[in-house]
Amino acid sequence: MQEFFPIFIIMLVAVVFSQLFMRMKVPWVVALIFGGIIVGPNGIDWFHTDNTINFFAEIGLVMLMFMAGVESKLSDMQGLKKRIAIVALLIGVIPTMVGIAVTTALGYDWTTSLLMGIVFMSSAIALLIPSFEQHNIINSDIGKVVIAAAIIIDAISLILLSVFLQFVNGTPTVGSILIYPAALALLGVFAWIIPKIRWIALSDIKKTGDIFEKELRFTLLTLISLVVFFEFVGLHAIIAGFFAGMILSKSMESTLLHAKLHAISYGFFIPVFFVVVGSNTDLSVFTEGLRPLLVTFAIVSSFVISKFVTGWVGGRLTGFDSRSSAFIGASVIPQLSTALVVAFLGFGEGLLTQELLSAIIGLTIVTSILSPILVNIIGRKIVTQKPKPSIPVEEPSTAAN
Repeated sequence: MQEFFPIFIIMLVAVVFSQLFMRMKVPWVVALIFGGIIVGPNGIDWFHTDNTINFFAEIGLVMLMFMAGVESKLSDMQGLKKRIAIVALLIGVIPTMVGIAVTTALGYDWTTSLLMGIVFMSSAIALLIPSFEQHNIINSDIGKVVIAAAIIIDAISLILLSVFLQFVNGTPTVGSILIYPAALALLGVFAWIIPKIRWIALSDIKKTGDIFEKELRFTLLTLISLVVFFEFVGLHAIIAGFFAGMILSKSMESTLLHAKLHAISYGFFIPVFFVVVGSNTDLSVFTEGLRPLLVTFAIVSSFVISKFVTGWVGGRLTGFDSRSSAFIGASVIPQLSTALVVAFLGFGEGLLTQELLSAIIGLTIVTSILSPILVNIIGRKIVTQKPKPSIPVEEPSTAAN
């Protein structure tokens, strides 16, 4: 029964550290990541991840994005398209140019610089979904704008990474390039047909009841189907999770079903994901000499500044106040899955040196901890900030004495 021990440690960390750090006003996500660092192989070494644990963590990441998609109804995006486009353009294009410029200035060739530009484009909004929910921001305009903009940019960065690796490994074929617009067209078909299939499949629930969780199974089947489709065409599963949530959000009227999905996600799979993130974090990368430290500082500082500033400017240009714009800037800072995918693929292809690999790992560590703290501080102020009640002024009487 040794297979259960890593799960026991992960759930112990999820319970103990979240409760302990909550008393210190530290965000839940940061608590779980720190817990993973402490008990993982780079800490006191209580457990090691294996294929099963990594699979659970991947499910946790997908479920995290699925729940974000459920909260982000397609119908609610109608009046926000211009805001989303402006924020996405700014947080994507300018940091990419900064990443290319900084990497080139550090003495690397253009292929490495382009790869680092893709890293600078992406962001790990999944890390912040719990904080958004905690502060009741996920259903607000600012929550919808920042989540949608980050997802769009992350999807584009993953597509660019796929195309970039095709060019590096040889000349891409026309078919391999056209698969992306074809996939987007199929997603439009899914968005139209899935709610209709759902209505047919679950039409008897109101009459017979749902004692065998038929609705929950159909929802999970839809999610898994889209994940399989996305993996088949070479795109990341987190995009499938978010898209599946958005498709089903309009037809998911049952608060009980929403509660069940929330319990499954946040009760088990999502904590596994964050603890595993911490367990895979090696802080020793900061002690490998002066050059890696300087490169790490240049990469981390330029990335954080470029993301925060462009997020803030995007917020101001789209009508948000200064504090809400700062919230957008803080929300697009975190780096995780996409950056690590780029790092290890690039390192394996010989496009990244060990010091750049260390710099990207350092970037994920710093931003994964810094951003949730900033979001928690600013988000609390956004929620607690209420307009002062106006004091009614009495009209002077015009009646004759």
